[in-house]
Amino acid sequence: MPITRDEAVVGYTCPECPTAVEPIRRVETKPGRVVYRARVDSARPTPGRPRQQGSASFPTLDGARSWVAEVRSAVAASGLYGAAARAASETVGHLCERWIETRVDVRRVTREGYRNWLAPVFRHDLALTPVTELGVAEVQSFVAWLAREGMRPRKGREIGTPLSASSMRSVKIALQQALDLAVAEGTIQRNVVKLARWPKARTVRGQDLRHWQPVELVQFRDHADADRLAGAWRLTLSGMTRADIMGLRWGDVDLDGGIASVSVGRVALDDGSTEENDPKSAQRVRSVPFEAIHPGTVALLKRMKAQQAADRLAAGAAWRDCGLVVVDELGDPLAPQVYSDRFRRLCALAGVPVIKLHNVRHSIAFWLHQLEVAPADAAALLGHSVEVHLTTYLPHSGSAGIRAAARALGEGMQKAVASGV
Repeated sequence: MPITRDEAVVGYTCPECPTAVEPIRRVETKPGRVVYRARVDSARPTPGRPRQQGSASFPTLDGARSWVAEVRSAVAASGLYGAAARAASETVGHLCERWIETRVDVRRVTREGYRNWLAPVFRHDLALTPVTELGVAEVQSFVAWLAREGMRPRKGREIGTPLSASSMRSVKIALQQALDLAVAEGTIQRNVVKLARWPKARTVRGQDLRHWQPVELVQFRDHADADRLAGAWRLTLSGMTRADIMGLRWGDVDLDGGIASVSVGRVALDDGSTEENDPKSAQRVRSVPFEAIHPGTVALLKRMKAQQAADRLAAGAAWRDCGLVVVDELGDPLAPQVYSDRFRRLCALAGVPVIKLHNVRHSIAFWLHQLEVAPADAAALLGHSVEVHLTTYLPHSGSAGIRAAARALGEGMQKAVASGV
């Protein structure tokens, strides 16, 4: 029943109301309906751990009082209760799994990549360590294990082999982000992964990136023109990624204008399936004028389309009309890995260095640089941001570049002195 101001002043006690010292509030949610909301510390305050509280609502005052007594008893005995106790007992391995599940903001293939990066964590005792007990020493020991035997043991071997510095960097990135989740939730106050020392990975960029010289790219093109997928190889040699080409449909190809519109990517997943989704970045959505780069590509694509029509007649009811540009003899989408394997075989047959399919884009980027194409224009063709393009391909000009820059600056100085500006 409601309490009037006068009754409160004279010390009136309501049997249905909590006392002033109880962490319980009597709330009338709507006329005739009352609930009791209790809030109490769910963790004993300690240095380095933020205050955590638990709360609950009950239809009766006795229920709320019983819950408060239960929480206080548990905290007095172990220091934790409820969600705080669960957070304290969560292991690093479980946190990593939970963090991967929270990454609904990225593509499935990216989440699978995170899981692969964290595979060494799941194989190590670090995965069994409670998050609240994880310290710099434990992480440092894990880093030493990665450098010693972090690679998964091969068949017939009991221990693994050293993990490369670049792979260790990937492990660090994923583990660090998982611990960031625990920091954001208040389970821990600092991310010890950031405090540990990790080996520095040498970033491969500039001329160190493996790539073809222009004459080798043309040599491959001439040989690949006889292949069943000749038109697709021309698209690869125009700077399109494997995902771009695997997701390309005939409706995306302007055979009159010689332009391919990239709006969907198809990528391979660990289970052998593929997934179509938006391109990796906004820059990847672009139109590639392939005929302007490689005249004759339209004719090769038309040849591929005619071959698919012949395959359709031969397959009959077994044909699958998926609409993709790159398919097998039954019309099924070609697996991305099959495309990469076929590329390597063609490299060997063409007599050019066998490079990764992605390295064709490196080759084109360097060629564009040699042709003095503006970085913004080169990046737009390849679907990069300008920043990525500059940091990946143009950081090292070598001594010749330094001399050229010094010469240009010196000439500029002399002109300034001569003109009095």
